[in-house]
Amino acid sequence: MAEPRIPPRRGLTRRDVLRVGPGAAAAMALGCGPRPPAPTERALDAGRITGTIVGASHRTGHRLRDGARPQPREVRDIPVVIVGGGVAGLSAAWKLARSGLRDFVVLELEPDAGGNARWGENHVSAYPWGAHYLPVPTAEATATRELVAEMGLILDTGPDGGPVYDPRHLCHAPQERLFIDGGWRGGLSARDVVDPAAGSAAAAELAAFEAQARRYRDYRDGRGRRAFALPIAAGADDAAIVELDRMSMREYFDRAGWSSRRLRWYVDYCCRDDFGCTLETTSAWAAWHYFCSRPDDVEYLTWPEGNGRIVRHLLERVGGNVRPGMLAYRLRPTGNAGDRGVPGGGVDVDALDTRTETAVRFRARHCIYALPRFTAPHVIDGYPAAGLEAFTYSPWMVANLTVDRAPDGAAWDNVLFDSPSLGYVVATHQDLRTAPGPSVLTYYLPLTVPNPGAARAWMIERRWRDWASLVLADLVQAHPDIESRVTHLDVMLWGHAMIRPTPGFIWGGARRRADAPHGAIRFAHSDMSGISVFEEAQYHGVNAAEQVMRALGHAHATSL
Repeated sequence: MAEPRIPPRRGLTRRDVLRVGPGAAAAMALGCGPRPPAPTERALDAGRITGTIVGASHRTGHRLRDGARPQPREVRDIPVVIVGGGVAGLSAAWKLARSGLRDFVVLELEPDAGGNARWGENHVSAYPWGAHYLPVPTAEATATRELVAEMGLILDTGPDGGPVYDPRHLCHAPQERLFIDGGWRGGLSARDVVDPAAGSAAAAELAAFEAQARRYRDYRDGRGRRAFALPIAAGADDAAIVELDRMSMREYFDRAGWSSRRLRWYVDYCCRDDFGCTLETTSAWAAWHYFCSRPDDVEYLTWPEGNGRIVRHLLERVGGNVRPGMLAYRLRPTGNAGDRGVPGGGVDVDALDTRTETAVRFRARHCIYALPRFTAPHVIDGYPAAGLEAFTYSPWMVANLTVDRAPDGAAWDNVLFDSPSLGYVVATHQDLRTAPGPSVLTYYLPLTVPNPGAARAWMIERRWRDWASLVLADLVQAHPDIESRVTHLDVMLWGHAMIRPTPGFIWGGARRRADAPHGAIRFAHSDMSGISVFEEAQYHGVNAAEQVMRALGHAHATSL
């Protein structure tokens, strides 16, 4: 249901960034702040702008924390249950089905599967609610290459033996631009932010940064593994590389003597973009992984709905096995070794159908738990909570703005220097039409405070009108007429959007212990890697599916 319309008032100006309400600008940067201002304090002219806060079902999910345990009225026997229909869960399902094992069910809390790759649609375009692109998979990401080939995205093999991708699905030009120094500048690399020809100390630091990135890209260990790979399980574990995880990227910069404000801003932006963390809270290992796990000239696969296009494909393969609106509230490992024909026994999965408020018990031989690990002690009987405090998650706000016309000169990705947001992507960018027309702008705001719990609490208290004010107040610096172009603005709040690769987590014991099964339960989620990217989620989903098939004696070819 949309918020009540607000009587028209004057338009928004750059000065209004500090007038949307006391502390609002600071709230954008810090992820916490005062209660939202009353409508009379607001500068937003929302008289004709409609919108609402949509998904995700955090209130239903919190029933786990609050101890909801209804008694199941029905029991169903099934070989495999997958809990969670995000990328990891759907990838596990895809691998099972692709291998001919089709007797399984996927339990998904939300009305629609896809997790952070969910999408929406309106009369103008489809648009993402989270992940909006997939970099062309590297050689190590064999399962991802298998998937994109199945999707028909690969046309041929090139002279170097690598795949040749269908150009219709590669990001069209212009790809990126940056609003800086009062105007738009094409490109979004370190060199686009720090002028390498300036002859200054900043230019020297840029050269040193680029040289270090090349050294890490070229690094190979004694087994020929790269320093930073996707999935990270394929990378090197040499002490010199692992040591980077013990410090923050800010500490790395300080030790290197790199003080350039613009270079620091650029790397901080990249950390916020991929991890929802800052220079201070991102492990130096994770930050260098961002820059060195893919080629410098990497291309991107993208669609109007972002990675929702991949989810569409997965659902075409396994959608009949997905049960939406199902809250799995209790997993209980059962029996002794050999019970139900598998080592370690089986598992009872109790789930609540949130549409009918009735519970069902799935008696499974195996379960793949594809939810964030922090939920496990609330759901799995006997699962130890010790060490899970290391798993922390950044909250995000994503807004989709329907506009009567895309901003002039818009690229696919449009970033504002010194903004706490990540800017916006244009859903209609891949459209081949030449005449300008309506579009949808997807705006991303990670809440990057050191205490994510405080940011989540602050986020949930905000109303639609407060988010609309913050979004437009941020964009007005680059687009003075943005408010007059917006007709509708919806907001998605992601409480636990991305695992945070804080110092010590990637190579710490808690993450590495996350691979261990719990009875007949195996785990699959990107948080098991410490990096929330598609290749990691898919890797863990496929890996868990292959473990289950091995235990069942089901013949299959590995994708890993």
